[in-house]
Amino acid sequence: MIVVAILLTWIVIGASYYWLGNARLVVSNLSTVQAPNLAQTSRLSAQTTDIAMLSNRILSEGSTSSSNLEALLKTSVSELIAFINDGLDTTLTPYDAEILQRQLLLVIRHLSQTQKIEIRIRNKIEQLRWLNVDVQDEAAAVMADFAYNIEVLTRRLAQESNPSIRTEMAKILTHELHLQSIFSNIGNDTATGTTLAMQISTSQSSAQLDQFEDLIADALARINVNINILPSKPEYQFIRQASETLELMTTQPNGLVHERKAWHQTRQKFSGELDTVMFLLKDMQTKLLSQAETQRAEISLLGESFSENAAITLNLLLAMTIGAAAGGLAILFYYIRPSIIQPMENLTTAMRQIADGKPHMLNDLPVRDDEISHLEIAVNAFQNSVTERDQAIQDLHQTQNELVQVGKMAALGNLSAGISHELNQPLGAIRQRLRLAQKATKKNDTTNLNVQLTKIDDLVNRIERIILHLRRFARRSEYLSENVSLERVFTGAQELLSTQLLDHQIMVNMDPSLKGTTVVGDAILVEQVLVNLLSNSCDAIIATGGKGEILIRKEKSTADQLVFSIIDTGIGLGNLEPERAFEPFVTTKDPNSGLGLGLSISFNIITGMNGTLTLAARADVGTRATVTMPLGKKNDN
Repeated sequence: MIVVAILLTWIVIGASYYWLGNARLVVSNLSTVQAPNLAQTSRLSAQTTDIAMLSNRILSEGSTSSSNLEALLKTSVSELIAFINDGLDTTLTPYDAEILQRQLLLVIRHLSQTQKIEIRIRNKIEQLRWLNVDVQDEAAAVMADFAYNIEVLTRRLAQESNPSIRTEMAKILTHELHLQSIFSNIGNDTATGTTLAMQISTSQSSAQLDQFEDLIADALARINVNINILPSKPEYQFIRQASETLELMTTQPNGLVHERKAWHQTRQKFSGELDTVMFLLKDMQTKLLSQAETQRAEISLLGESFSENAAITLNLLLAMTIGAAAGGLAILFYYIRPSIIQPMENLTTAMRQIADGKPHMLNDLPVRDDEISHLEIAVNAFQNSVTERDQAIQDLHQTQNELVQVGKMAALGNLSAGISHELNQPLGAIRQRLRLAQKATKKNDTTNLNVQLTKIDDLVNRIERIILHLRRFARRSEYLSENVSLERVFTGAQELLSTQLLDHQIMVNMDPSLKGTTVVGDAILVEQVLVNLLSNSCDAIIATGGKGEILIRKEKSTADQLVFSIIDTGIGLGNLEPERAFEPFVTTKDPNSGLGLGLSISFNIITGMNGTLTLAARADVGTRATVTMPLGKKNDN
């Protein structure tokens, strides 16, 4: 029986060694092939995401020098090529990375050209401003002389009794009035030409630029006609030179019109190259995502197979151990169980915990150089690879948050013209008040001086409120969960879009039943979504060429949710399916009017705050965007 027990024990040991060898092969395959491949795929995905973020920086950070961006792009693409050439299996090739590198360098080149043109345009606009100031000062001085001469002639004409002298004085008075009218027209046309030049410097389309070019040509023609009527006197020489300078800096070759046309052409090329870069990056991400999913499926199948085989092995070992003799039982109890069975149970438990995403402990395993120790090393390596995968997923979530911030900066970029207008108005008023204050100081008029200082203080407070609102809107947010006043965020969004709404006479009406209501979410992110939706509605109404209306209406909702719609009278979605509007880079706008990321980012923001966002075309005209969010506490204020 002892001999039989020993033989049975050795049979059990042989069977255990065989099954553990198979387990070692499985874990070795995981640690040496599958896990490194998954880690490499995650690294490649993170690298392509970095390049995508850098491409967005090219679009949003116009102040960054093109040389710095080019260096960053070269470094990122070089790292991508190095990862691809590591020798592991990947769907990306060095040729893909080289194509991306060439395309990104084209984007940098066009960005640099655009920045150089913008610098030249700003210089010309600054010169035109000073030229207009000089012309207005000169015209004001001459107008004052004419006014004095006319007053003197009128007084003398009223006192003169000789008819012939009165007739001659009347002719002189008529001539003076005519010259005064000419100088008034020259001053007005010069101011009009300067204003049109500034509009040319900010024109957003070639058609708009052609329209402004015709208008400024008409203004210059009127100025030349009036100047030719003036007598050839030395005091009028400055006005003639200023007219020639204005024409040279606007409509002549290398003038403002020529520079803006070059800007439009370069910007169009830049937009096309950037679209190609985004397409290449999207294709790379699609390939890497497909490869990662395949690798995860293979690892999952191996883990499940290993877990099943381990359970079968344990059952067989238990059955063979029970059938052994007393001697075999003793050997099993004192050697096999502590040396093999328990470590295998720990490893199996660790594998299951890893599969469930829970922490595992293998500290109780004996320290030795055998298959169990190798298996422990392999399990730890597999845990490290899973940790790296989780870190890659976390990085992707971080990238999504960064895209939300880029979308916010893009929204501020689209609103920059209106913001500049909102700031320039009080700044201009402050300058005028300062001049009045200086005059009051010279006259020792303390009452008028205090009035002007009070007005200046009010204008400064207005500028501070605008800047404070912009800082709050641009602040980064991390999906906070708090009570958000719907009326307050709508008011903030309207303030950012106020210039656009006023310029195009767009009315915004809010359902009275929405006042005092709150939703649960992040105030900054909710405001960003509303800015995107209201901005889209404004663009759709502007495209109709007429006035329009935006209605914020409360919809039927459940007890724990709030549903409201933003309804406009714009041009609608056309042939675009509402579901496709939420896809990245899908837009009905012109290429220079946006990248098509606003709705996609808004959809992700609302989803991240446990809400929904849908889009639908209205039966008659316009579009309806419906937002569903968790209902917050009642706001009595």
